[in-house]
Amino acid sequence: MNINDYMTPAEAAYRWGIPQETVKSKLKPSINKKIDDMIDRGLIKYFQHPEGKRREWIISADAMREWFGGKKN
Repeated sequence: MNINDYMTPAEAAYRWGIPQETVKSKLKPSINKKIDDMIDRGLIKYFQHPEGKRREWIISADAMREWFGGKKN
């Protein structure tokens, strides 16, 4: 496991050369029906403070490759 294999949605978008909104859309259960499977497989994860509404996501390079293919940048 390498720390550089995990990134925020903003970094993932930059590294793959795609819009951040494109990455964020993959993190919406209404759009991505496989999101629970990807969480179970350890490809993505989130933290949501018990009193908060917003989720903070971490995305693996493997998840990005599964969604978008190889890295562009």
